[in-house]
Amino acid sequence: MKALADLRYVIAQVGRDAAGDVAAGEVPIEQVATALGTSEAPARSYLRSYLHP
Repeated sequence: MKALADLRYVIAQVGRDAAGDVAAGEVPIEQVATALGTSEAPARSYLRSYLHP
């Protein structure tokens, strides 16, 4: 759960443009998940919920 909270903080800080870059594949979700210490599935799930509330 901490990794998801960290991802939420990162996305909030850099804004919707950065989330769009991750969603578009310009920033690999694998690298984001690894950096936050989580797997791709939770990172993707949170990203989807952020982009499509």
